[in-house]
Amino acid sequence: MADARFQQPSPSQNQQVLQQIQQAWAEAQAQLQVLREQVEYATKVAQAKVGSNVLDRDLDRAYRDLGEAVWAEVSKGKLQLPPNLGTIRKLLEGVTQKIRVQNASINDLLAEGAEVAQRLQEKLSRASKGVAGGPKKR
Repeated sequence: MADARFQQPSPSQNQQVLQQIQQAWAEAQAQLQVLREQVEYATKVAQAKVGSNVLDRDLDRAYRDLGEAVWAEVSKGKLQLPPNLGTIRKLLEGVTQKIRVQNASINDLLAEGAEVAQRLQEKLSRASKGVAGGPKKR
């Protein structure tokens, strides 16, 4: 006599279970496809953003280079800015002067530091000569 707990499912029950597994598999594949499409889309958006950032950086660099070249020509007196750019010219002249003053201050500090280092080196040199040439033991 067979135990009821271990009875084999009927063929129709097997068929239902198989259909449920196939349906779950199909749903999982569909979800995976949707996820794949979302990842591909996000990748394209990220690549476009990176490309845009690179172009923005290149444009900024080109504007900076243009501005530096124009300012160099204006500073040499080879180029006149239109009157409507007078405010910008004054701003650039002020900033340029501040940079010159700061660079001069840095150069002064560096020169002072070199002098201090040289005096210290001379002091150490004299002290080591005094120690080396000191009284001899008998």
